[in-house]
Amino acid sequence: MFSVFKTEVIKLKNTKILWLVLIGALPANLVSLMGLLPRISPAGTPAGVNLQDMFYRQGQMITILGPALFALMTGYIIAREYQERTINQLFSYPVSRMRFLAAKLAAVLALIAVTTILSSLTVFAVGSKLVFQQHADLQALWLGIKMNVMICVLSFGTIPVAAALSMVGKNIIPAAVLGVFVTVIAAIGEAGHGRLSILFPWLTPYWPVRQLAQGIAQNSGLNPYAPLALVILGGTFLVALIFCLVYYARADVHSGS
Repeated sequence: MFSVFKTEVIKLKNTKILWLVLIGALPANLVSLMGLLPRISPAGTPAGVNLQDMFYRQGQMITILGPALFALMTGYIIAREYQERTINQLFSYPVSRMRFLAAKLAAVLALIAVTTILSSLTVFAVGSKLVFQQHADLQALWLGIKMNVMICVLSFGTIPVAAALSMVGKNIIPAAVLGVFVTVIAAIGEAGHGRLSILFPWLTPYWPVRQLAQGIAQNSGLNPYAPLALVILGGTFLVALIFCLVYYARADVHSGS
């Protein structure tokens, strides 16, 4: 299994797909830097750096751009064999097709993880410095780490949908259209700070971001819709994954030729 995954990762070398990682990471870091700008407290005195606010800005940006970027990554990895007409060779190897699919999805998860990590470099560097100087609580840094881990995991929940569209369409276009559409919905949903927005599967990753914000976002506090949102996301993941498994297993060896 690891050898198949390694092969998928090697395929990504010297490809433009790696630029998507930087496109996702750079804006989040720039937005985080805005938290270092001079601020004035309600009392009229200079306010220090708010680590919580920086994490919120970073998380909000990656959850808005993430749906489009991650869908494109998935579409590229899944549809590449169809577009390059090498799917016949892939299906002819004496290796289970399920291993190939699992390796491709694992490669997508790795890209999501790398994008999330790189998007938080600035805020983690600032946070570590503040904690070391005892200007910030270690708990705030830990909450930021936890938020990013949850973003990564929850973002993967909708990946099988993009994978299914790429398999059926046999190219990257369906996944790209999906990504653009859900990113627009995510931007609108996050702009409204509504609690119900996380019920949309591609907006569920915004849940930990909003929880971290607490007093920053409107209607702060525990979101009562979180359990239902996780159920919907889990159902979306399972249904789409089952479809991918069945479709990949039954696909004709000559498909894409």
